[in-house]
Amino acid sequence: MRKISQFRLVFALTLLAIFISHGSYAQKINAEYERFSVAASKYIHSGMAMSPDLSKVAIACTQGFPLYIYDYKSRALLNQFDVGNWYAGSRVSWSSGGKYLLLQQLFYLDFAKNKDREVNFEIIDANTGGRVVRFEKYHDVKISPDDKLAYALTGNTLEIWDLSSAKVLKTRTFGYATNSISISPDGRFMAISERASESALKNDPQFKKNKKGMKFVLKYKQLISIYNLSDLSYITSVNEYYDNIYRLDWTHDGKYIFCLNIPHAKATTATSGRQNFISVVDAVKFESTRIIFPSNSLYEPDFKQSHNKKLMAIVSWGKFAELRIHDFETGAVVHRLEMGTRVMEGISKLEMPSDGRIFIEFMPGDKSLLATFGNQMLLWNLPEE
Repeated sequence: MRKISQFRLVFALTLLAIFISHGSYAQKINAEYERFSVAASKYIHSGMAMSPDLSKVAIACTQGFPLYIYDYKSRALLNQFDVGNWYAGSRVSWSSGGKYLLLQQLFYLDFAKNKDREVNFEIIDANTGGRVVRFEKYHDVKISPDDKLAYALTGNTLEIWDLSSAKVLKTRTFGYATNSISISPDGRFMAISERASESALKNDPQFKKNKKGMKFVLKYKQLISIYNLSDLSYITSVNEYYDNIYRLDWTHDGKYIFCLNIPHAKATTATSGRQNFISVVDAVKFESTRIIFPSNSLYEPDFKQSHNKKLMAIVSWGKFAELRIHDFETGAVVHRLEMGTRVMEGISKLEMPSDGRIFIEFMPGDKSLLATFGNQMLLWNLPEE
């Protein structure tokens, strides 16, 4: 009888593992979702962003095809623009006032491993699709909160552009700059990713007797430095050394800076796959916090904080791409949508499944999450508490 019980237990566990691996368990918990098309397009959506007034989304496609302006409430296509024209598409973001769209060129291998990233950017008029400025081989571009200026980082030079005339007003050199900048929503501060200088590390007490650690930080780690935006004078650096920084985002309420950092290949602790970390910085004190959200996404993962500031949504990867909803304060995963079953659904309907680059937005009210999924959109209704 004992052998039979053990056999039944093993058999039951095996069935459960198969059930979960095929997404059926996740579907049972998180079954309330809807898939729909934005337009009659067979091209994969490469980027998505919700407008500041939360009324519509901008959706970019791969293979240089149109960028859509879409009313998600009425499910109506409002406009489409022939912009960017990059084969792997673009990441999309709106300016704070909704006047402009900023496009960042994407690649199917989306960052140069262990190196600074140089890609193309384009600012367009959100109403007409007309090009305002195109930037060739830049690290990062951000639009000022008043929609008047663009801050563009190329090499170690910061350019300040007047968007009404499309001319450079001022330049400033930052000798240790790397990939990312961000502007505070009140227009007072700029955050910039930088390499640590040897002179600064020598003054850090933790390295006085740790020369090996200092060499490691010099080679593989970066800092977030804060500057006055009015005169670009240095204020301070966040009290943490981060992996290679590829994205800095200041939250709309001014409380936090989100830092996407990816370890150097020689500094990673992962035995397989790819590590990504979204570290949270206190943007009032300019200090690091203990809040860190991990992701195993094959591409630079998209992430969004909910409108009520209680949740954090992140794109990650298991056997397939998956969406994870974290409690913002504790970091615990509270909801999860495994995309494996959805991939099979796409194949069965002859739709184009996602290539793993998924972009997400919390819907007003924070009860659902909108996500790109191949040439479709997926609306996931979060489980009730």
